[in-house]
Amino acid sequence: MMMRSEAGKPKRCLIADDVRSFRKTVESWLRECDFECVLAVNGKHAWEIIEDDPPDLIITDIEMPSACGLSLLRRTREAAEERIRTLPVLVMTSLRDTTTLDVVLQLGGDGLLHKPLDKQVLLSAVLDVVSDRRDFRPGKKNPDSMTGKGPGEISPTLRRLLRLVAKNERH
Repeated sequence: MMMRSEAGKPKRCLIADDVRSFRKTVESWLRECDFECVLAVNGKHAWEIIEDDPPDLIITDIEMPSACGLSLLRRTREAAEERIRTLPVLVMTSLRDTTTLDVVLQLGGDGLLHKPLDKQVLLSAVLDVVSDRRDFRPGKKNPDSMTGKGPGEISPTLRRLLRLVAKNERH
């Protein structure tokens, strides 16, 4: 699978994860498919890259220092520039609760990848979101899911991250 832009250049993917081995693994798999990869060590660094030169795809971890992946996703979906606001975003996590996918979709994410990552699952998700088959519809916000008060199990980590996202929204 070779992924090229309309101009024939490789598609660019921003990979944001504070764990070097995950960044490098995803980068290696995407480079095999002719992606150009840009790496960020946290959400703040990722946002700086997005503002400077928006990629074609964002793959972000949820739990990172200096702006978590959920904050990065929200900021992307609320960006003034349409090019940034409509970027496909895949979220990676090792969290195993029943509400993570719902939260990601409601924030406008395009998919959830569970760690440890599987190469074929990741590449299939990437193909889905960057191809013409992608049907982008940002998720609607549900106040209950944003506070972690909705139905289903929620991990303490996800609850803490949602509080951070909600707190940043008020500032």
